[in-house]
Amino acid sequence: MKIIDRTIIKEFIPSFFLALFLIIFVLLVNRIFELVNLIIGKGLPFLIVLKLFLFNLPFIIFLSIPMSVLVATIMTFGRMSSDFEIIALKSLGINTYRFIFKLTFFSTILFLITFFISDFVVPYSNHRVRQIFVQILNLRPAVNVEKGVFKKSYDNDVYFYFEDIKNDNTFSNCHIIKDKTYIKADSGYLKTVKGENKISVFMKNGEIFEIVSDGNYKKNYFSTFVQKIKISGDIIEGGFDIRGDREMSIRMLVESIKNVNKSFNGKKGKEYALRRKKSLYRYLTEIHKKISISFGVFAFVLLGGIIGIRLKKSSLALGFGISTALFVFYYVLLVLGEQLSDNGIINPAITIWFPNVLTLFLCLYFILKDMGIFRR
Repeated sequence: MKIIDRTIIKEFIPSFFLALFLIIFVLLVNRIFELVNLIIGKGLPFLIVLKLFLFNLPFIIFLSIPMSVLVATIMTFGRMSSDFEIIALKSLGINTYRFIFKLTFFSTILFLITFFISDFVVPYSNHRVRQIFVQILNLRPAVNVEKGVFKKSYDNDVYFYFEDIKNDNTFSNCHIIKDKTYIKADSGYLKTVKGENKISVFMKNGEIFEIVSDGNYKKNYFSTFVQKIKISGDIIEGGFDIRGDREMSIRMLVESIKNVNKSFNGKKGKEYALRRKKSLYRYLTEIHKKISISFGVFAFVLLGGIIGIRLKKSSLALGFGISTALFVFYYVLLVLGEQLSDNGIINPAITIWFPNVLTLFLCLYFILKDMGIFRR
């Protein structure tokens, strides 16, 4: 038995690191193109873009570990199944599930590593990414504005279009729609609004059209006009040092929960209750995410092993294909649950843990089925 156990572990570990390398590489490819565009297309300094790249790595590694576990487990037990080793073990009366559970020790190490990354490394790196974006937006306010594309502001308050934007933050042919007002200008420049998550659009030589009634409007000319646009979520709000929920460790999140309870203490009414609930759920969601995604390592080892012993053949491509489909489904449920919790609809203890619970129930079903529980 010990020989088989060692063989499985020796096969699992190289498969895990191979899958981890490939998954990180795939996730980074698209990010690399974006960063190259920041250097070439937006004219940002190479050092700033390199820092942005390095501080994005921890979150990518954090997401890659559970999926790599799933790929490696499917490959390991899939190879054993395709080589008829699983059938041979079953014919000897050996329960093949015991070999899956033998990977628990290695899974525990991966759980601790993943949790450490999520609770200590990722919050710091997310905070540094936001700080770098502050520097970028101060240096190049036009970075988050695409030329030749009609878009709406982050708060859905303004629609805007810039025909051309240069690296010196100047633009030509600007169009802005807000409420019943349409503004267009020949030229101008962009500037970051300090202390606010907005950019100021300084327009020159333009016209303002304002609807006053059905089919009627008034037209005014201007030499200069300023319009503020919210271009993103929380990149620079709160200043350089204040952290958002995704930039906090569990200790910081618990402290934030205490502060929320203090701030709403004594305040009554449905509006205050809802605001308090949303604030609490937002912090609780992050706490549960750190633990739940890390715990996913155990769920994926079990699921991958169960799938692997059922495969007729095994390959890296097949392992990646099955794992990608399962992980995308898992992640969609996680994101959906996060949205429901952030809006104060469902407790995060339910939504964030639901993907893991569903995975474990699926594994339990297959185990009980193999034991003959569901046979007539």
